[in-house]
Amino acid sequence: MTGKLKEPRVITDHRREPVCILPAGFYLDDARWDRIWERFEAKGEALSHADLLDLFPDEPVLQGRKV
Repeated sequence: MTGKLKEPRVITDHRREPVCILPAGFYLDDARWDRIWERFEAKGEALSHADLLDLFPDEPVLQGRKV
């Protein structure tokens, strides 16, 4: 699971509860996948845009959106 997403993707847990929504163009690899899950487990609820921006401050597709 490596590369830029061609369309937005909803990540869900084993109960089909949302973990986060990744925008089209987001670069996803195993290391980023692990960081998303670690933050989700620590937070105990779905990640917001602000959470993703905090995790990946240099990700271009997350820039320019009001949080």
